[in-house]
Amino acid sequence: MPKIIGIVSGKGGTGKTVSSINIALALHQFGEEVVVVDADTTASSLGLHLGFYTFPNKLQDVLNDEIDINRAIYMHHTGLKLVPSSIDLDSLSADVSNLRLSLNKLEGTVIVDAPPGLDKDSRAVLDACDEIIVITNPEIPTVANAVKVARMAADMKKNILGVVITRMKNAPWELRPEEVEMMCEVPVIGIVPEDWNVNKSIFDKVPVVAQSPYSQAAIEYKKLAARLIGKTYEPPKYMGLKKLLRMI
Repeated sequence: MPKIIGIVSGKGGTGKTVSSINIALALHQFGEEVVVVDADTTASSLGLHLGFYTFPNKLQDVLNDEIDINRAIYMHHTGLKLVPSSIDLDSLSADVSNLRLSLNKLEGTVIVDAPPGLDKDSRAVLDACDEIIVITNPEIPTVANAVKVARMAADMKKNILGVVITRMKNAPWELRPEEVEMMCEVPVIGIVPEDWNVNKSIFDKVPVVAQSPYSQAAIEYKKLAARLIGKTYEPPKYMGLKKLLRMI
């Protein structure tokens, strides 16, 4: 049976899809068998992040029992495997209640980019996952929504691996990691700083861990991925020199 990890958030715009993609690719770089699935069938964007605009097979086809999920797997040039959802308005309707049956046909680790929020579809996708990572930003409104989704996961008896804080600027108005932990009652397992390399990677349709592997965001995603498989990631030496030489 695959290991299914849901990447969830209480609201959109937290960096959930970016985190899903980069955690999955970092696991792949560590030699893990991994596929990332876009389970946000109404506001999908994972394929767009990787330069896939049209695809004959998508998750909606799988959920509608038209194809096997293995026929909906695509390969990014970085080696990352993905199952995209359609961005076509005609393909929005899909019953995600049977998602787990399809995910069970995959192998290795499955990273599920879940829809944000607390609605019926979000709950159904959450129910299909074994373990949960909550993505938030260090602002009070966003963390307040992260608290809700963390409590929902706890009520569903899901194993919550922790919270990842993204777009951290270390500004005085931001919540500190210990405050996020206190509010969510879940440990913070990763802090990804605000990094212009992430914006550039989205524009170039290449995950930041591949495009800018020595950037601060990439390093943190690699540390997080290593932690998920019981390893320790040590950043390469001479990172400052590489930056000076514009190697990132």
